[in-house]
Amino acid sequence: MGPVDFVRVNNTVYSWTSCKFAIDGMPTGGIVAVDYEQKRERKIVYSNRQDGTPVGWTSGKYSVPSFSIKMLRSWADTFTTYLTAIGLGSYGDAEWAFSAQLIEPALPIPALPLILLGSPCTIIGEKDAHEEGIDELLTEYDIACLAMTKNGKQLWSAIRSLP
Repeated sequence: MGPVDFVRVNNTVYSWTSCKFAIDGMPTGGIVAVDYEQKRERKIVYSNRQDGTPVGWTSGKYSVPSFSIKMLRSWADTFTTYLTAIGLGSYGDAEWAFSAQLIEPALPIPALPLILLGSPCTIIGEKDAHEEGIDELLTEYDIACLAMTKNGKQLWSAIRSLP
């Protein structure tokens, strides 16, 4: 069975206004951008085949090589204050969970929500800029994250995750 499109109420597709974000399950505002990437590096394995074709590939290693969040400066200060408390004095030591929901409410049937979960997360970099010509001040955080799931689906091997 191939991909199936779902019903769009009033032809509304997900957009920035569909996004809701949470840190450790607590709704948060002030986020103006979220970027992330997932990878599963699988090596192609060769052996002594006369035709030179591969035998197969390895199960691979999963990673989240890049994840960043941009926030309005005032929200960024509140965010790091929270993380400093749970990180026992350092917002770089704190581990936390990130979630993003894409929701389009509609009556009588809401659109199916899309949910991204990243956990555990920790801040590994911070970038601030003060620039003429931009009204709002932003802070960008580079984040290390061990795993992400999208609507409960994962990129890494589910079978190998079983005990």
